[in-house]
Amino acid sequence: MESPKPAAPSVIALADELTGRGWRRSRKGARIAALAVSLVAAVVVFGLFNRFGTPPKGEVKPERQLVASVDLSIGNPVVSAEKGEARARADIEAGKLELHVYGPAPSEDDNAQARRLKQRYGITRVYKGKTGPEVALAFADGYNRVMRAEIERRHGRELADRLLPRRDAAMPVAAPASKEAP
Repeated sequence: MESPKPAAPSVIALADELTGRGWRRSRKGARIAALAVSLVAAVVVFGLFNRFGTPPKGEVKPERQLVASVDLSIGNPVVSAEKGEARARADIEAGKLELHVYGPAPSEDDNAQARRLKQRYGITRVYKGKTGPEVALAFADGYNRVMRAEIERRHGRELADRLLPRRDAAMPVAAPASKEAP
């Protein structure tokens, strides 16, 4: 007994298509989605070409300019000295007396003197190194100028002169220029 021969697969697929119960689903939704994605991609590509492309030969667009603000007080020694003076006033109000010193490394005698200053007068010497940039030197100069005045007020001119000699006393004064031509 032979079993009936199955029908050819193509015949079954054709019959399913004709009756509407086929294994293939409608592709209408996929086609609409593909069309929408392709339209969005085309708009993006044309938008990028318009933004980054070269302008037509007759049209000249000005270049975009970089607008920035520059803080001129960053490298300015005068402003740095003012900041040093303000910091010194704040330290005085906080009860600290410090001197910022640039120069060679402190020796044992300097360390002993610094301990005596701290113990007797409450003055601390802060060594900043051999040298520094002009802005740092200006900051220390402004700081020490205010601190020198406070040390002079509290402990007298002799101690202030010993710790920080006045700059104007050490600098020679230029003779006034004569009005007559030689």
